[in-house]
Parts: sequence; C-alpha cells; structure tokens
Amino acid sequence: MTLSVTNTFSAGTSIVASQMNANFNDIEAYINTTPGVITGTGGTVTGILNMTGGITVSGDATFDTTTFKVDAVNNRVGVFTATPNTFPPLYNGLATSPYTTESGGGGAGGDRSTRANYRLVVNGSVYVDGDIIGHTNRLANGTVDPNYVAGSGTRINTQWLNVRENVDISGDIRIQTSYDYARIYFGNDYSTNQDWIEWKDTLTGSNLPGFQFVHNDNVHLQISESGAAGSEKLDLRAYKASSGASQGGWPTLSGTTAVITTTGTEQLGISSSSIRFKEDVEDLQVDAAWSKINALRPRTFNWNEQVATSSGLDYESQIPELGFIAEEVAEAAPEATLYDFDGDPIVYREKSMLSLLVKAVQDLNTRMEGLE
Repeated sequence: MTLSVTNTFSAGTSIVASQMNANFNDIEAYINTTPGVITGTGGTVTGILNMTGGITVSGDATFDTTTFKVDAVNNRVGVFTATPNTFPPLYNGLATSPYTTESGGGGAGGDRSTRANYRLVVNGSVYVDGDIIGHTNRLANGTVDPNYVAGSGTRINTQWLNVRENVDISGDIRIQTSYDYARIYFGNDYSTNQDWIEWKDTLTGSNLPGFQFVHNDNVHLQISESGAAGSEKLDLRAYKASSGASQGGWPTLSGTTAVITTTGTEQLGISSSSIRFKEDVEDLQVDAAWSKINALRPRTFNWNEQVATSSGLDYESQIPELGFIAEEVAEAAPEATLYDFDGDPIVYREKSMLSLLVKAVQDLNTRMEGLE
C-alpha cells in the first residue's frame, strides 16, 4: 500500500502549520494501522535489504521457501525444504537425526557433553577442501589446556573410514567395540581373503585373551598372556587348525626344530650344533657321565590343570608322559638344566641329556670289546 497525505507542497509556496500537522497525522495512521514491513506483523521485501546491525526474529523466517526455512515453533531448520522435520537440518531431503552415544573418548566413560547429543548425519559424501580442526587438549602454543576434560575432544564416529593416503596421528588410537573383538584391516580386500590384526577375548585354540594376525582369513600368529591374568608370561603360537594340518606352524629347516630361547634375547630361532657358534670345546669325561646318569630319576607324570588348559590338552583324559623333573635334573647335572629369571630350574636340555647317554654307551661298547 502506498503512503498518501492530505496536503502537498511545492517549491516557493508557504507551509501552513495546520496542513503540516494533518500530514503528520496521516503518516502516524499509516504506521499504526497499515500492514507492512514496519509493523513487524508481516509484509514483504522485494528488493535487497541492507542492515548494519543484527536482526531478531521472534517467529518463523522463510527464504525462498525451499532454500532456507527457520521453524520457530518446533525449533527446526531446513535447507532446501520448507517443512523441516528434524534437527540438525535436512539437506536436500537426505536423512539426518539426533545422535546420542556413550563413549570413554580417552576418559572414564559417560556422555562427553550436551553438545554431543546432536550431530549432522549425511547419507552421502561430505567434501572438505581444507582442514577439519576439532577441540583437543592442546592449545595453539602446544601446551596442555588446563581446562580440558578427558573425553571432551573431537571424535569421528564411523563404520568405515577410507583414507586414500596418509593419516598422521600424534596421539593415541582407541578402538572400542561392543563385541569381544576389535580389528584393524589392511589391503583392499573386502568380505573374503581379508588381512587384519585382531584383539580377541578368547583366541581360537587357546581360549586365552590376546592378539592374532590373520592373512587371507586364516589365523597365522597368536600372542597372548599365558596362564592367569597378571602372570606377565608370553604365550606365542604359530596357529594350526589341528595337529595334522598342513597349513600353519613355525618355519623349519630340514632336520631342525624351531625354538624360542628363554634367556638373553628370548627370540624365535633354529637350534644349531655347528662348531661355528661354539667355543671351549672339550670331551665329556666317562666318570662324570656315569655319575650324572646314575643320579637321574626317570619319571611318569601328568601336567597340572593350568598347564594342560593353556596348552590345549584335556586335563581329565591326558595320557601320562615319560620324562624327568627339572629340579631333580638340576641336582644331578646342573649344566643340563635351564633356569628362570628367579634362578629356579624350569626345563632340562634334552641334547645335554643325550650327550650323557652317548658317552655311557661308548664306554659300555669299549668294555664289551675288552671282554672279547
């Protein structure tokens, strides 16, 4: 509606006070009674509206109806829709929803903060030509923020995260899952022939908690804690589906056995008898060999329940074994015994025992030749 006044004036004419007052009354009536932008109850701006300050809207705000919509009644915002029905915004009709979760996030658990109750969920791609910088425990100068609360930093919650090149991480990687395992996959194989490293509460075969390395969906190496929790002893296995399986096991050379040393470097290797690796070589004396052999006590025994369980044996139905007791061997032949970190006998050296037997057999043979 166009504003009109009772009296008009032109250049060179006198202005009558009563006529000017009448015009002021017309303007006041227009402002107070005529719907329009100035009344704040409606109206339309058809051109560009320039504002040097802020704008406060107590009702809805609509921009081209399908471009941007603010729904003041339901506290919703719509992008490319005039009927937003969720918060955060709908983008081009794609699904978005409130997202609430519990997470440790580096702390002791619990909801991170109220601002974590709502997240933008886009059923599609998000392109960022630059950096994504989130809240961390570091200030701009690199020092630790004293007001930072563990678990209040930025997270990426995703089922799949595909990174084309490098991921540089200066802190920790925390993997949390509701399952009894957590995996990190490698390579470009999906569904079948996959490669991954896995933490599992009950490893296949040993039922111990630990890590296993999988190649082409086949378990190869298992690392776990042997025995009760807190024992700090390593259980290392080259996994085989069964004792007779052709796949798996430790690599060996023909005629040799793979061993793990229990002293020094404690590494996996192959037992060798080459002179290239030996010093101070002397012949074993006959009397010493007989003395040690006569002091030995061959035994039959069963493994206790702890060892049987961690070794994959059936404790109740195990077959008695033949052998020696390390502590008794240590008394008879200390040099044929290996000791643990506390200095207690842990196992006897089978090759050392064999050398004693060979020396005794040689002596018997010499004596028999003397009787002929």
